Amino acid sequence: MRTFRFSRFLIYSAACTLLIYILAPFIWLVIMSISSSADLTTKPLQWIPSALDISAYRELLTMGINSRGELFLNGLRNSLKTALMAVTISMLVTIPAAWVFSRFKGKKNIILSLAIFTFMLPPVAYALPLYRMLAKIGWLDKSYAVALVYCTIILPFCVWLIKENIDNIPYELEEAAFIDGAGIFKRITMVVLPLLLPALGTVALLATIMAWDEYFYAMLYTNSKQAITLPVVIANLASGRQSNYSLIAAGGVLASTPPVIIGLLFQRSLVKGMVMGGVKE
Repeated sequence: MRTFRFSRFLIYSAACTLLIYILAPFIWLVIMSISSSADLTTKPLQWIPSALDISAYRELLTMGINSRGELFLNGLRNSLKTALMAVTISMLVTIPAAWVFSRFKGKKNIILSLAIFTFMLPPVAYALPLYRMLAKIGWLDKSYAVALVYCTIILPFCVWLIKENIDNIPYELEEAAFIDGAGIFKRITMVVLPLLLPALGTVALLATIMAWDEYFYAMLYTNSKQAITLPVVIANLASGRQSNYSLIAAGGVLASTPPVIIGLLFQRSLVKGMVMGGVKE
């Protein structure tokens, strides 16, 4: 009995430690966002703000000509648009590509291996070739161009994960549909796709987070309020001779809100998709 209680104590202690480790940075970010500049620059550091200050949120959410609020809200709009385009394109390509790699094994899988290899390389390796390519066709500072660049990061990841899930779907189900006269398109849409919905939800969510958080390519290929994304806007808030820490923290809190909401809404699909991807039939 004592051993059982001690084991439970260790389990709960480890869980609480992990929870604190994960939540502590975000909690401090929230505290910074509602603290005044005086509280954040005093020595020793004042962990609890002396007064609630939401002026940073008000400044970022107030639309004004050439204001920080205008830049931030435009960045929010551009991030949503770019992430949506990148994920939509990636999902449309991922499903047929993953099906081909799963059902027609052989030398074709070398292509997938090469794609995974390119996914492992640092983004800086592609920065110059992509920049010259986009500059040559006049696509610099365009949201759709950034979305296509994001697909080079998202697609290998998505195809790899969806292929593993299609491998777990019995091919006999497709054979039965083939005997009934179903072609490739119907086999994918009527047999494979319904069984892939949890995994597709998981992959789409992870792909959205990858596109939402991407900074390096957006920083290189955008420079106007028509295309600049939220991570670049928040980074620009830190530039200058004096940084407004509460403003930067408020930007971080607002930028993290959409992924958190999406994750909470699709939590069940996320867990189910991960479990399905890890179980072999």
